[in-house]
Amino acid sequence: MKKYFIDLIGSDQAKEYFISALNGGYLSHAYIIEGASGSGRRTLIKELLKAMACESDYAPCGKCGSCIRLDAGVCVDVRTIKPAEGKTELTVDLIRGIYDSVGLMPADIPFKAYIIEDGENMNRSAQNAFLKLFEEPPENVYFFIVTTDAQALLPTIRSRALIIRTERLDREQMRAVLDRKGIPDDKKREDAIALANGSAGEAMRIYGDGADAVKLRDTADKLIKALLLPDSDKLSFITVHQKNIKKTDELCKVYALLQSALRDVMACKLGCSENTVYFTRYEDAEEYSLHISDSAVIKTSDVISELLSISDVPLNPALAMTEFASRVWDAHLI
Repeated sequence: MKKYFIDLIGSDQAKEYFISALNGGYLSHAYIIEGASGSGRRTLIKELLKAMACESDYAPCGKCGSCIRLDAGVCVDVRTIKPAEGKTELTVDLIRGIYDSVGLMPADIPFKAYIIEDGENMNRSAQNAFLKLFEEPPENVYFFIVTTDAQALLPTIRSRALIIRTERLDREQMRAVLDRKGIPDDKKREDAIALANGSAGEAMRIYGDGADAVKLRDTADKLIKALLLPDSDKLSFITVHQKNIKKTDELCKVYALLQSALRDVMACKLGCSENTVYFTRYEDAEEYSLHISDSAVIKTSDVISELLSISDVPLNPALAMTEFASRVWDAHLI
């Protein structure tokens, strides 16, 4: 009997579903793979396709012709649909292009697969065109819509596909992914992990492009202390903003770190896990958790999410620092 596995760090629930579906023979013809950028959505799809196509009894073996072609991204039966160069929208013409090949017999593997990138950017006409494929899917054809937000898709699309979610990685999982990629275990890597907010892909980008992760992490540490330690006050919290943050994009990155720290604090309060995303030591998150209520953690995190959502609006940086800091401080007092 064939044995399957999905070689992906994290997202255990998604892996367990697909392994069970492979063993039981009940794979759906259409999936929406939802998750944060860098959370392993594409790796999950690739490993699933390898398991489906593998010619060995222990699948995927990584050595047969099917596995090698899928690993190399040269399998002619797997097609990725993404926006045209320089564009962000997936148009109806791109989706209609699927019809040109969907009825052809597979050549390399026993099935055909179509991966729709940035599914949230499909316009309404494109989604309606895609819906026809969902309603009458050809035999041995599978569709995967990769998205950060399944709710951006039409209800008619969501109702005809199973939604599988990938999860943000904790610190230990992030280290394991970066170990696989050969990224050295050093302070720069730890800073990149902290800044990446559970996204291994983002951590690799930060590490590789020389982003000033050390400075941003240092600023976030100062904000956390100014917000959560007993001797803190509003003026000190605002002053940290004014002294250490000069641009709106820096503020957004630091607030994303602050939100990760609050997530760790809440996890400590709930006793969920000793694996943290922001804090290197679980004990640090535990210490901070003593100085803020459950409701205040939730409220503060919600306020940060709201502020991040309006950060792309043109803002005066100096005024934004003070206004944002004031709102975050007031939220943490409830």
